[in-house]
Amino acid sequence: MGASKEAELRRAKQVALAFLAGAAAIFAVTLFLPRAWWVELLAAFSEAAMVGALADWFAVVALFRRVPIPYVSRHTEIIPANQEKIADNLAQFVREKFLDTESLVGLIRRHDPAARVAEWLTQPDHTRQLGGQLV
Repeated sequence: MGASKEAELRRAKQVALAFLAGAAAIFAVTLFLPRAWWVELLAAFSEAAMVGALADWFAVVALFRRVPIPYVSRHTEIIPANQEKIADNLAQFVREKFLDTESLVGLIRRHDPAARVAEWLTQPDHTRQLGGQLV
């Protein structure tokens, strides 16, 4: 991963953590406020934000790494454990949907590469350029 991508990922993680911390802080503050409808609403929103953030984090982490939580850890590290099956299914999908005869014939008909090459060659500058490369 390039340095700019790593910096971008680090920044995204910092922003996500800041939002989680903000939601937790708002929730904590609502615990000490007098009960009112808007306090209850604020508490519910901040609680939902925390639950959503933690659920998203767990889902992403569980896809790629083992999470050492009893009864749950066997349902983590999904992509590394199924990498070969995922690759085979993806290859089959590409073969059936994009590389079948009907799709390729349709692609060639839509783009007509022979006509494009012929059109390109009808321009004198292009034929001189090609001739210069061949000689």
